[in-house]
Amino acid sequence: MKNTYNLSLVRKRIQEALPGTLSAIGESALEAFLAVPGASAWRPARLGLKELSYVFDIGLPFALIGDDPSVQSRRLRAGEAVRDGVYPERCLWDEIHTAAILHAWGAQVCFAAPCLELRLADGPTLDVEVRGTIPAERASTRARLIAADVRSLRDGYEQSVARLEQDGAGAADVAAVISFEPRFWIGLQQKEWLYSIRMNPSARVKVPLAILGNADGSCHSMRFRLLI
Repeated sequence: MKNTYNLSLVRKRIQEALPGTLSAIGESALEAFLAVPGASAWRPARLGLKELSYVFDIGLPFALIGDDPSVQSRRLRAGEAVRDGVYPERCLWDEIHTAAILHAWGAQVCFAAPCLELRLADGPTLDVEVRGTIPAERASTRARLIAADVRSLRDGYEQSVARLEQDGAGAADVAAVISFEPRFWIGLQQKEWLYSIRMNPSARVKVPLAILGNADGSCHSMRFRLLI
């Protein structure tokens, strides 16, 4: 009961501080933020643009993932950071962003160990290898996608994308390489991901382009408006 009361106070405080009306995805992102354990204990001294932007930085990825029960362990880990008003550890956050992007494209993704899984409707299950989040040695012999938030990599965006694509080129078990960069600037109008997909024509398992953003080759962006 106390937690529900605290969440109501946090929701009311956020809503009163918003500079406009939330869009449908903005509403979902707010509720997803409040569903993260630790949100009820989040007590910023003020609610300015930076703090409001943080709410949707956290909430939007979880809103896109939705009610997938496999995300609960990651949500609990993220809640430890949210309680203190900081971002989750990068390896966890990269994995959540990868899952959010794939969910937004309509892919069937679930959280497993040691990596995400992509389940094809009429085909096999693939591993989603998020660079920097799983051990280098994979026990699985399944086909895989390689994904990476390029901010976690050593080089700049173009160099990182080229390196990832080179790593996956010619490997029959790599179906595609996904490179992305969250453009979650401080602000409430919109959040977006910049992304690039490189399909492997030599892959032994083919993934429908429709569940990879219908983008093979060039750089694209996926935008979500938070305010009407």
